[in-house]
Amino acid sequence: TVVVVGGGIGVAPVYPIARAYHELGNKVISIIGARDKDLVIWQDKMAAISDELILTTDNGSAGRKGFVTDPLREMLEAGEKLDLVLAIGPVIMMKNVAATTKPFGVKTTASLNTIMVDGTGMCGGCRVMVGGENKFACVDGPEFDAHEVDFANLVMRQQMYKDQEALEYSCGGHCKCVEE
Repeated sequence: TVVVVGGGIGVAPVYPIARAYHELGNKVISIIGARDKDLVIWQDKMAAISDELILTTDNGSAGRKGFVTDPLREMLEAGEKLDLVLAIGPVIMMKNVAATTKPFGVKTTASLNTIMVDGTGMCGGCRVMVGGENKFACVDGPEFDAHEVDFANLVMRQQMYKDQEALEYSCGGHCKCVEE
């Protein structure tokens, strides 16, 4: 039994992985979530390759109200045997998925594909601490044992360019991060 957890646009990269597990004969439970119903993507595609699809939205506008970790926790607390949990989405979501599965000893993989910049490891933008070692998501991953990822460090690193990103978003993405 494989549980794939996709948050927001993380549903897109989790889809081919879930499809492959399904085609190999695994039971696939897909949990997808978004902040709001208008941000849910590929619900039908995920349903087609899943033995079970659970949809959550933060505000309850579609599926069940809550976070993707809520049904995951319920499965684990009910004693359902899960062989693998794979999470792709916002870093905070992956951190919470790892925290949910760790007490149950369930193998959990986080795909850190969203933190890549150049895909070669040269820029260092995708550097992450895994098991106490520096890794580069683009060349050493992007999939890592979620219980070994230093999510606190990763969150801090993602905040480094928060001001520049806000400036870029405020001008519609055309200002090249320079105030005029």
